[in-house]
Amino acid sequence: MNFMAVDRDVVEVSIKNLRRAGIRTYLTLIGVIIGIAAIVSLLSVGQGLNVAVEEQFQQLGSNTIFIIPGAASMSGSGSAGISLTQADLDRLGGIKGISDVIPIYAGAATMTYRNEKAGISIYAMEAGKANIFGDTGFMQVAEGRMLSNNDSEGILIGDSISKDLFSRPLETRKIVLINGVEYKVVGVIKKESQSFGGGSSSNTTVYMSLEAYKRIFTGELSPGIVFAKTYTRADVEDAAAEVKKVLEKNYGEKSITVYSSDQLLTSINSVLGIVTLFLVGIGGISLIVGGIGIMNAMITSVMERTKEIGLMKALGASNNKILMIFLLEASFIGAIGGAIGIVIGFSLSILVSLIGTAVGFSLVAYIGPEIAVGALIFSMFVGMISGILPAINAAKLDPVVALRYE
Repeated sequence: MNFMAVDRDVVEVSIKNLRRAGIRTYLTLIGVIIGIAAIVSLLSVGQGLNVAVEEQFQQLGSNTIFIIPGAASMSGSGSAGISLTQADLDRLGGIKGISDVIPIYAGAATMTYRNEKAGISIYAMEAGKANIFGDTGFMQVAEGRMLSNNDSEGILIGDSISKDLFSRPLETRKIVLINGVEYKVVGVIKKESQSFGGGSSSNTTVYMSLEAYKRIFTGELSPGIVFAKTYTRADVEDAAAEVKKVLEKNYGEKSITVYSSDQLLTSINSVLGIVTLFLVGIGGISLIVGGIGIMNAMITSVMERTKEIGLMKALGASNNKILMIFLLEASFIGAIGGAIGIVIGFSLSILVSLIGTAVGFSLVAYIGPEIAVGALIFSMFVGMISGILPAINAAKLDPVVALRYE
């Protein structure tokens, strides 16, 4: 079928017909708006999460290797199958290309303040390496200072510990007991700054030096995760392979999990991408319903305007012109609904990110032109597809039969 060029008369007639339909047009628009708003808001939040994760890993550096004993996770409190020793850490430090090895120790304890007790989680690192969290941008201090090399009695506390854990605020320079041992609060972490993946755990975590940690936990200590920094990014792949080889030689195959920062970022983005795609698919169902609404409205419009179509054909309107009138009406519904849906979708994504930040999750709304343009084109496409069958039926009407239609 040869489609004629869209002329001004066709556009004017299409717009006039939509205005004349009144409430039917508005109700049809709602279905498109809901579908596009759902898709845009989910894509915006999903892409925002990807951007936030990438920014955190860029701050950490592309020359970082993550070493996780057994099946332990980034937010775990220790190894799931094996316990790394100081000898293991020394071996890692001797691997070619590795410039520094930073073990992170984790544990749980009871904090006492003004005769009130509460459970806390603890992260600890060696003296001289305590700024690994601050240097990489995973957390920032809102009050006080970061840990220094000689902080054997100083601790950093999360925002929730400072404000919510006890009946009175726990501020800097205050003394607390952790498992019965005295510590001084030297700093409070900003609430919006999250550690390792954007979870809310940093707000309820205490950070201290390894020397301070050993005052509570005695005996042989094993890190829950180890950071290994290489001299350059080019050293990462070979160094990571050698780390895995050395540790698996001692503890067996699949006893250790080793990721470069790029590998871990790819894995996280892959998971986020699957989740986002699934959610967008759910939003797409709403748009399909909206498309069915467009088709229903156009079929009804063809039936109501059968005589009008017959009159236009009797006055010389071609099949192509009739076809284009109805296709344009469907496309306009898709375009207008899409435009409104885009605005509402981005507004919802911003609202979700604000609520997420307020409750402790690192959510960012990504407002990208590619999302807006893609959503608008998609909504117009849905409109045209939904309207093509009614438009063909209208174009095929016999003018004599149409003029006699009651």
